[in-house]
Amino acid sequence: MIQRRQLLRAGAAAAAMPLPMLALSQPKYRAEYRLSLVVGPGTNWYYAAERFATLTREKTQGRINFKLYPASSLVQGQQDRELTALRQGVIDVLVGTTVNWSGTVRDFGVFSLPGLLSSDKAVDAVLASEALSKDFYELVRRAGMEPLASGEYGAIQLINAKRRLASPADLKGLKMRVVATPMQQQIMSAMHANPTTMTFADAQPALASGAIDGLTLTLEQFVAYKLQSLGQKYVTYWNQSNELIHFFVANPIWKTWSAEDQQLVREAAQQAGRELTRRVRETVVSNEQLVTQQGVDIYKPNAQQQAQWSEATREVYQRWKQQTNAALASKLEQAVAKAG
Repeated sequence: MIQRRQLLRAGAAAAAMPLPMLALSQPKYRAEYRLSLVVGPGTNWYYAAERFATLTREKTQGRINFKLYPASSLVQGQQDRELTALRQGVIDVLVGTTVNWSGTVRDFGVFSLPGLLSSDKAVDAVLASEALSKDFYELVRRAGMEPLASGEYGAIQLINAKRRLASPADLKGLKMRVVATPMQQQIMSAMHANPTTMTFADAQPALASGAIDGLTLTLEQFVAYKLQSLGQKYVTYWNQSNELIHFFVANPIWKTWSAEDQQLVREAAQQAGRELTRRVRETVVSNEQLVTQQGVDIYKPNAQQQAQWSEATREVYQRWKQQTNAALASKLEQAVAKAG
């Protein structure tokens, strides 16, 4: 009898031993993960982040939940600090453009090269390219994030309160808000504008007070933030600036999720990215009609005039192609060229 009790106790102890070890080897999921983005509700960018969060929650049956922090609120509105904050563990997930992180990782500035993504066809070519899915995504992994998907941000137009910008010379002397990157500053300086660095949150009161004359922004953001009420009357389609919106997860967070959940989150991001690209393009005509009705002047340069904008930014393009990642830029150029 004593021997039987000893065997039972030994068996129970042996069965119990792996449990704490198993618990230690399986990190617990958090109740929610912090997702940072620059813009607020009413924009396609915000929609994409919100859709990503919804799809992730649904696909993982509530195991993974994202809480959105718009206006870069986790970094006090300083959008250029998002990547640093992610590395410090303040941010878990990023949905945004690389222009805001290129001050931390210079290679990321390649998508901001003026004129690289000058059409929907060029954007589609890049989204489908190995230059994005292999070369760029590997850079992202080395920067401390797992890349999930990308979609179109939308053409970033010249917007101002003073006059129609029919040529680069018309920008002379205008105080234009830019993101805090040397490339953006040099693009404006090349056209003899006065680049003024500030966060997007600070830009809105600056526009209202006349402290700055204009900025670059997508037309749908012009509508969402009612920039015509801040004195912005002129929009020029200069076709020199477009970006991609990327969906990234911090590597330490990514590694705590099961392989099954990783795949589900990736699928959620890919779906959100596709929906974003479609929405960006579907809203162009309706937004044009709306702002025109509000008295905003939309100027679309012809081919000859368009060449002037490309020529004005050519030197900046070549300089920053070398200073960001020339090899990646060349591969992106090749993808765009093949698309015709």
